[in-house]
Amino acid sequence: MLAVKSGIMLNLYQKIQKIETIQAEADKATKAFKNRYQIDCIEYCAECCKYNDINATPLEFLPLAWHFYKCGKLEELFERVSNYNKPQCIFSVFENGRWGCCVYPTRGLICRLFGFASVEDKHGKACFAACHSLKEKNPELVQHICQMINTGGKTPVIADFYRKLNMLDLNLGDELVPINQAIKEACEIIYMHEAYK
Repeated sequence: MLAVKSGIMLNLYQKIQKIETIQAEADKATKAFKNRYQIDCIEYCAECCKYNDINATPLEFLPLAWHFYKCGKLEELFERVSNYNKPQCIFSVFENGRWGCCVYPTRGLICRLFGFASVEDKHGKACFAACHSLKEKNPELVQHICQMINTGGKTPVIADFYRKLNMLDLNLGDELVPINQAIKEACEIIYMHEAYK
């Protein structure tokens, strides 16, 4: 039912390539933002991976699901995410006192943008969405960046990237769900496509 609803049976691989292009654009934009404002993640922090309320789209996780399919591990991932009952992302790993993403190169769009991009206020004005850790550890720098953006400084805007994503598939690109559900739905889409092509 999900595959029919999404209408993505045709040109799935091309869609995945376009998603990867959007992800690469997000990586480039956040890297430029970090360089421009001399800000970066706090070493070994990954507090964002601990959040209980991360929402994402199934569409942004199609490249990840495709990767697992190509490695012969899609069913294993599907079973794992289906049985995972924690609110944090299934790929956040806690080892030796450190958190981190175990699929970093194939992470979702929200993971690429979080902490180094802006959200839009109700008037469409960009507002820096710094993570809690950066606000706490370096409030002066965060405030400086906010002031720079308020006076026209460049910033990636999360909504701009999600608009691009949404244009690839109006159903899946607009469906914000808890991150593990998004991963599960992406697995289902890849499985259905490969099983019935």
